[in-house]
Amino acid sequence: MTMNQTTRVDQAVLQERILEQARAILKCEDIGPQTYFLEVGGDSLVAPILANKIEAEFGVRPQLEDIFTRSFGELAELLRAA
Repeated sequence: MTMNQTTRVDQAVLQERILEQARAILKCEDIGPQTYFLEVGGDSLVAPILANKIEAEFGVRPQLEDIFTRSFGELAELLRAA
């Protein structure tokens, strides 16, 4: 599902897709909505990769600052509001 296919993406679907992308990129299965990117080994080299994947799937690119300072659940809420 992409933002181009629908105007409203279900919050749970958006959050789960972001979590799946983060788990794959960071090679860490222990990532949930309350997890922060930096807590699970994320860094400035990996953040743009995650931002690119989110943009490719949902048509909205998160700011790198948001990836660094928000939990994955908060990031999903922010992107859904965008």
